[in-house]
Amino acid sequence: MAQTRRWPFCGCLIPKENLYLPLLKPEAYTNIFTTSSRTVLKQTFINPQDRPLNEVRYFFPIYDGVSVVSFKCVIGARVIQGVVKEREEARSEYKAAIDSGSTAALLEMSPDASDVFTTSLGNVPANETIEVEITYLAELKHDAETDGIRLTIPTSIAPRYGHASHESWPRLLPDSKGKYYTPTTEEGITFTVDIQMFKDSVIRSVQSPSHPISVSIGTTSTDPSAEPCMQKASASLSLGSTALDKDFVVQITATNLGNPWALLETHPTLPNQRALTATLVPKFALPAETPEVVFICDRSGSMGVGNNIPNLISALQIFLRSLPIGAKFNICSFGSRHEFLWSKSKSYTQESLQEATKYVAKVQADFGGTEMYEPLRETFSRRYKDINLEVFLLTDGEVWQQDRLFELINNEVAVSKGAIRVFTLGVGNGVSHALIEGAARAGNGFSQTVGENEKMTSKVVRMLKAALSPHITDYTLEIKYDTNSDSDDEFMLVEKINDSLNITVTEIPESPQSDSPPKSKLRKLATKPLSLFNPDLKEEPIEVPKEFPAHSSSKRFSRLPHVETPRYIQAPHEIPPMFPFSRSTVYVLLSDSAPDRQPTSVVLRATSAHGPLELEVPVTTLPEKGLTIHQLAARKTIHELEGRRGWIFHAKDKKGRLLKEAHESCFSDMVEREAVRLGVKYQTAGKWCSFVAVDSSKTESDAKKS
Repeated sequence: MAQTRRWPFCGCLIPKENLYLPLLKPEAYTNIFTTSSRTVLKQTFINPQDRPLNEVRYFFPIYDGVSVVSFKCVIGARVIQGVVKEREEARSEYKAAIDSGSTAALLEMSPDASDVFTTSLGNVPANETIEVEITYLAELKHDAETDGIRLTIPTSIAPRYGHASHESWPRLLPDSKGKYYTPTTEEGITFTVDIQMFKDSVIRSVQSPSHPISVSIGTTSTDPSAEPCMQKASASLSLGSTALDKDFVVQITATNLGNPWALLETHPTLPNQRALTATLVPKFALPAETPEVVFICDRSGSMGVGNNIPNLISALQIFLRSLPIGAKFNICSFGSRHEFLWSKSKSYTQESLQEATKYVAKVQADFGGTEMYEPLRETFSRRYKDINLEVFLLTDGEVWQQDRLFELINNEVAVSKGAIRVFTLGVGNGVSHALIEGAARAGNGFSQTVGENEKMTSKVVRMLKAALSPHITDYTLEIKYDTNSDSDDEFMLVEKINDSLNITVTEIPESPQSDSPPKSKLRKLATKPLSLFNPDLKEEPIEVPKEFPAHSSSKRFSRLPHVETPRYIQAPHEIPPMFPFSRSTVYVLLSDSAPDRQPTSVVLRATSAHGPLELEVPVTTLPEKGLTIHQLAARKTIHELEGRRGWIFHAKDKKGRLLKEAHESCFSDMVEREAVRLGVKYQTAGKWCSFVAVDSSKTESDAKKS
């Protein structure tokens, strides 16, 4: 079967001509601190033509949920630095700069997939180089196979099935003489990863299942001559080619990664602003359940690439052999069409296992395109209503229009009152992390990925064990404070984060420019009849706007009720189900209302059929001020708001009414306004916020001339 076409680059494209610019040198530097990372990604391109390019678009894939915190573009000798602004404001500023002949750039999230960003570069001179530098933060995934952490740097945009721009295969842009640029050996790929662990942790191994790497344990690349320390390590990848056709993956194992911890960070510029992160690793043993388990398997054409189908078959065989006696199970295959092994899930017996095993052995990538919505919807509709349903989605994730799928999962989980969970296993080297992460997040499960040459037994077994664990959905977080009391009595102040969501809402202010009478006078006017004929009133000229008004979002926001920022903003607001020996991270943005209070610990609580659950974690205050935890917390909060979740959906006014019910007509705008507030305040890009960069030197020069 023919392989699905795959873009071998993330690069600069001329949209109208469907040509891409030659890539001179891609490089990335990643600094890992325990379970979070900061990556500086640089891509250098060249315009080989003797003519300027009016607009170039730079496409690049990025791991789901990361926080893009810096954007810089160097075109020739000009350096332009990006600033986060509301999306429409950023577009307007970019367009004005291009129209005036200035060099400008605009960084936006793709509307079709949150793991693809696009950069619009305007007015690129002839024969000039372009260097795009993007800095992003990431919360590193737990790797269930190695019981360590996993860094992924996506290097190719996986093909998305459906209607999206630029699906046709682009061609390389030649120079003005028709010749094609050939990169030299020195212009190959360079990836460097430096690792720093806690002082009580020892790095055991650093390896890559995707590429051959050089590893040095004891030192980092920035200080190779320092005294060796087992909490530090460095890894590097250097290739003589600028082409990389699969994700770059690094797996790190270290001692004590399974211990819970909490860190408090102080913002360097915002007065009294603090942020807290808590990494929670529950270790408890509750009796396993016997639910219904359905395996939804991707058999689309794209799964025919590499070892995707053999890996899919291997994973299914492990799942099937590991099911408990008494469970119900079924298999659904999908592509352009879908089919179930049985019309209704069967009990796990020797006979049903043999039938399923024979079915799995014949699985091929022969179902056409990738349509996930209907097989998922039908799986939910066929479930047994008296037991829990655990869904395993096995896919390469090559599909556009993901929000509709997430909404389906969200709704079904809510309607079932938490009886449904969805786990995802990404198969192959070009997995869409946005899809597998988003589906698992919506389904209260978790995701894992299996590359082409990776082992998977531990991942699969741990996922199944998690699916067989009891459904616990009422996790709450508390913060304990040291009161600094002068008395001899020890007193600890404990605050529940959810208690801060009863907030003050101020109604829309009365505009002095409005022709309508103030609300306070409406009752008085109601007693006096209004004339239906005013001879002095003239009809205003009728004009049809030629284009959508600029800064329309700010005008929308100005009409909204003012909402008080809560004392705590927790992300995720609803702590998802936690699974034994699996890492979960929660962030809290603390307001500046009580800067003298020092958090001493965070307490996680939940209830189960077997009794209450509790985990207390001491808080360590970082000695130096920083941005990392703040920006990760902001991005996590924004990501929830973009997915119609988060604190504002649970907030109540002083009368006890949910804001989403009390302000139903404008609530979606209130959600967007909050996401914009956080994006601009903490300088993180997202669905409603973009980076815009304009060449200030030309703007200042034009201002002086005028």
